[in-house]
Amino acid sequence: MSVEPALEPSEIQEPPISLPFPTAWWVRILYGLFVTAIPAFSFSIIHALEPEWQNGELSSYVILSLYPEASVFFILLLTYSIVSYWFLLIQPVQSSQSLVIRFGIYTGAILALQYSITLLAYSFDSSVIVLVLVWIFPLVISGIYRLASRKWDERDVKLVLISLAAATLLIGTIALIRAFPFWILVGLVMAGPFWSLLLALQAAVWLFKNYETKFTFYRGLGLAFWFGAYIAAWRFDILKMFELYAALPPQPPPDCYIATAAAQGHPQFVRSHMVHRVDGKSIKVNGQLQVLKCAELALLAINPRLHTGLRRIYDVVGKSLARKIQNPFMADIAYLALKPSEWLARMILKTLIPNIDLIAKEIYVRQ
Repeated sequence: MSVEPALEPSEIQEPPISLPFPTAWWVRILYGLFVTAIPAFSFSIIHALEPEWQNGELSSYVILSLYPEASVFFILLLTYSIVSYWFLLIQPVQSSQSLVIRFGIYTGAILALQYSITLLAYSFDSSVIVLVLVWIFPLVISGIYRLASRKWDERDVKLVLISLAAATLLIGTIALIRAFPFWILVGLVMAGPFWSLLLALQAAVWLFKNYETKFTFYRGLGLAFWFGAYIAAWRFDILKMFELYAALPPQPPPDCYIATAAAQGHPQFVRSHMVHRVDGKSIKVNGQLQVLKCAELALLAINPRLHTGLRRIYDVVGKSLARKIQNPFMADIAYLALKPSEWLARMILKTLIPNIDLIAKEIYVRQ
């Protein structure tokens, strides 16, 4: 009978430490893409939410503080944290040994908490309940998963959750088509900072428990340097925010949308004429503006729900684009760009209302 030699103490293999994220490579890629794409997309569209004037609302200050021009140093700190998280996803064992990467994960959790609080401040006036529901969704799902895994096979639980998620996504998409799928993306952006906080916090806690043994001088020096940069970033952000706010008009501008701005082109080209508004001011209108206004009113009468969703989006995007039309030549280009929409609206309206051309002319009164 052979006796296996006993392993030396140095040869005894310790059980591997469970990672703070799934082991499947494709899931790790999804984690990395999420924490990268959400901040990039959010910073790229923040100008669409620009306040129109100095209205004194908290949300206006918050939006201006999130402008890339104001938060440029925060973006640098955030980039460092995202790169560190990618290293941890790709090579968890080797990257965990690096203090630089671990510190990037720790500070990433701080930044994610900062932006979660910032989003809460922006949503304080209207959508706090929706925001809270979006935030607690991942916590509820993870709790259900842990509870179900204790009672049933883990593979079966995963299969059920994936099936439920797919069914929910399909049903939700179909239901939101009437309201506009844009709100799915809005909800994802709203949840982005908090979900990123959960991912970063999970990794940070795991690293701290398994790799932080003592507080050294160099660690303290790195911490002091980062907090110094963090305070400087806040100072620059706040000063730039007030500078951007001071550049806003002190009074609300008149409503100006793309079709209205397009009517400000060369009169012979866009075929515009002057009309008097109810408030006594004169504006230029043309046939294109009249037809598109009829189409909006028809949509409001036929499907108010769809009109409300589209109008909310257009109030943000339309005004932002209209402000970029600063001269008649740009207005001429906008007029041409809206021609397909005008033709489509006119064709649909004519099938419903044969004398739509006469009705459209009555929307505005010629001078």
